Order: sequence, then C-alpha cells, then structure tokens
Amino acid sequence: MLNKHCFKWAAIAAMSTGLFCTGLPASAKTTTLVINAFLPAQDPMNTDVVVPWAEDVMKATEGRVQIKIPPTSLAAPDQLWNMVRNSVVDGAYLFNGNVASQLKLMQLPHLPFLATTAEANSIALWRTYEKFFKKADEYKNVHLLGVMVTSPGIMYSLKQPLQSMHGLDGIKVWALPGVPAKIMEMTQAGVISTPAAKMSEIIAGGAVDAYVGISDLNSDMFKVIRYVKNATVFPGGLSTPSFSLIINKRKWESIDEGDREKITALSGEAFARRIAAFDKAEKVSHAAALKMGIAYENASPKFIAEMKEGADKLEAEWIKAADAQGVDGKAALEYYREQSQSLAERK
Repeated sequence: MLNKHCFKWAAIAAMSTGLFCTGLPASAKTTTLVINAFLPAQDPMNTDVVVPWAEDVMKATEGRVQIKIPPTSLAAPDQLWNMVRNSVVDGAYLFNGNVASQLKLMQLPHLPFLATTAEANSIALWRTYEKFFKKADEYKNVHLLGVMVTSPGIMYSLKQPLQSMHGLDGIKVWALPGVPAKIMEMTQAGVISTPAAKMSEIIAGGAVDAYVGISDLNSDMFKVIRYVKNATVFPGGLSTPSFSLIINKRKWESIDEGDREKITALSGEAFARRIAAFDKAEKVSHAAALKMGIAYENASPKFIAEMKEGADKLEAEWIKAADAQGVDGKAALEYYREQSQSLAERK
C-alpha cells in the first residue's frame, strides 16, 4: 500500500496541469498547495469562490505560492479533516457538519431559523469566530483560512405537500448530517442521513419520500431537484450548511511570513464576501425549479411553531456545549443573528 506521501504526490501527478502559469524564473522558490475540492467541479464553491481566491493568492504572492486543485476529490467528505491534519493533502474545504465533534462551535449556522443571505451569514460567522470562538482553539490541529455559509435548506417532498408534523408521520426522509437529521428525528419520520454526495442514489432509488437540509442550488448540483413535486419553505431555513477552508499547519508555517500575510488579507472576512456568488446562483436555480413546475409554499404558522419546539432544544444544546468550552453561547448566538440580519438589510 502506498504511504500517505506517495499517495499525495501520485495525486498531484494525476491532476490537471494546474490553474495558472507563473512566469517565474526556474531558480525562484515556489510553494505549491494542493487544495482538495469535494463538491462537483461546476459548483459555485469552486468556480466562483475557491478558484478565484486561488488566482488572487498567486497574483498577490507574485507566483511564489501556487494552488492546485485536483479534478476530483481525493477522499470522502467525512475524511477531509484527517487528510489535511495528517499532511495527505495540503488543504481542503469541508462541510462542518461532518466534523461536528471537532468543531462544536462552528455548528452555530446550522441551527434552525437563522439564515438571511449566504454572504451575510458567512461574514457573520467569521466575525463571530473572531470575537467568540477563536479562543476555544477548535482548529488547533490545522490553520483556518476562511468560512462559508451557503443557502438555507428547504423541505422537499417527492409526493404530497408537507405542511404539518402529522404529514411527516411515518414517511422516510433523507437529511443532511447534523442539525437537519436531528430535527427530523424529533418528528415521527424515518430518517436516512448520509453525506450529500451520497443522496442522489438514495433519492433516485425511491428510498425516501422527502429530503431536508439543502437548497435549490445544491438540489440542482446533486441532480435531485428533478424528483421534487412540492417544497416547504421555513423563515430562516430549517438549517444552513457551513464550511471551513483549512490548511495543514506545518505547510502554512513553511510559507514565507510576508506571503502568509498576503494570503491572510485575502482570506477571513474578504473570503466570506465571495460567498455572495451563492446568492446569485440560488436565484437562478430557484427560477429553474419554478419552471419545472415545483410548487413552493411557506410553512404555516402552526407548522413553524411545531418545528420550533425542536429548534429550541437544539439551540439550548448548542449554548450548553459552547459554555462548556468557555464561550458565552447565548451572547455568541445573539451576536451572529444580529450581524447576519444587519448585513443582509444593507444590501
């Protein structure tokens, strides 16, 4: 079996010829960062966020830092944290719900009814991390470059409309791991929870009657929107996926300090602002879904109240977990909510 270093360089050799040509003289020292992308190549996370950021990093460092992105993911989504930590790959973006045990605080955006826009939520999460979470050192084994919060999840039905807890009784539902799965388990539905990359075969195979936890855009990207007949929209969403862009700590420290400063300036809140691309892409996907004949309905006040009972429990659990790490969970939650709403209202 290949050891992790052989695997890493075999993957680099197999990838596409790279994103850029630097024009540097042969003697110039360069650092190449292999950043794993697990979402489809055409996903806005790649085309509108990570790839443009990588191009800007190369320009800012005058080619001394180059970023290469393999054409396909080098590991399953739930293995990416360990891949980066163990130097199998230099960096990756990953779904925070897959590393809930390591990133308990970063599950905050996943709580129900918190979403505004992707851009506002992403900036709000970065600011909340800086103000409240950073001291808890959840990223101690890696270096955090940026965070992303995408569009809120919708409740999709492959059959009849869902407008009450009673309507969920006995049906089978696919749910994104984490909060979406937990809140659906509080209903009488039968829950199947897997990484989003595996949802297509489950839905296409007719194993479920509904799915929860992703948006129109991701439903389109994972090619499952075609099976939807009805959709129920909750204010602020039942959950909103968040992601982290991380790099191996030793690899990060090997980069010249001046270049690290340039990369840092392009990361953090500046990186979060790039997530505005999701808000634009979401509108396009929603318009396409309407043309397909999917019927969207706002959740009734009664249904919202029913789901809020579960949401309140999850919120209390998160606050308790935050407090246990020395973070004022209630204050952090209120700060995140206020920042997100304020930023969204300015647009």
